[in-house]
Amino acid sequence: MDSQHLPPVEPAETHPDRLIDFWEWLVENRTQVVLAIIIAIAVVLIMKTKSLNTQLAEEAAGEDVLAAMDNRFSTEEVNPNSAASERFAKVVVNHPDTAGARNAKFLQASALFEEGEFKKADAVFSVYISENPLSPLQAAAALGQAACKASLNDPGAEAAYEAICNQYVDTSEAVQATLALGRLAKAAKDTAKAKKLFTDVSENKVSPFWASVANELLGQFGQ
Repeated sequence: MDSQHLPPVEPAETHPDRLIDFWEWLVENRTQVVLAIIIAIAVVLIMKTKSLNTQLAEEAAGEDVLAAMDNRFSTEEVNPNSAASERFAKVVVNHPDTAGARNAKFLQASALFEEGEFKKADAVFSVYISENPLSPLQAAAALGQAACKASLNDPGAEAAYEAICNQYVDTSEAVQATLALGRLAKAAKDTAKAKKLFTDVSENKVSPFWASVANELLGQFGQ
């Protein structure tokens, strides 16, 4: 997940609008997500656990997550030559009921999205959301699931983005979901709706980055 290990990013014009939202979220928030997961692993390692076996299990899971994320780390259980989604999936299978496995589930879904496996990613995001109701990555997982639906031309994509706007008010994910709704409206030739949604994002105080993107999209309509 370190930025220097990212696959080459295709030029923006080759991405349909509906694919850009979560792709940009991954690029923009990659460091934040990785840092949050590393901190979560560190917290687990330093906390007093119920038993030595539990502590050892969490340590092993954390080590495998790091190895799956970054090939500068290595363990016997993680094959650095396999696809990222496969590496994270193996962590989930090998370390059930650990914090590492829960983190790996989100990373597996994100990797599947990056690999273009939108149907599989949608399913894994769904499992992650249902199994981790208190996770700070809930909104991000919901955004990823909505982006998968949009990428698959699923008619439920719009409702999924609207649910994010309603459930995660005043978050970066809600702002980006609004931007995605604008892109869907633009693709559907509903110019008035697209302009309104882009304007809403351009005026938001939560995320200057997405406000800038919205302004660029507004500029495409001309005067």
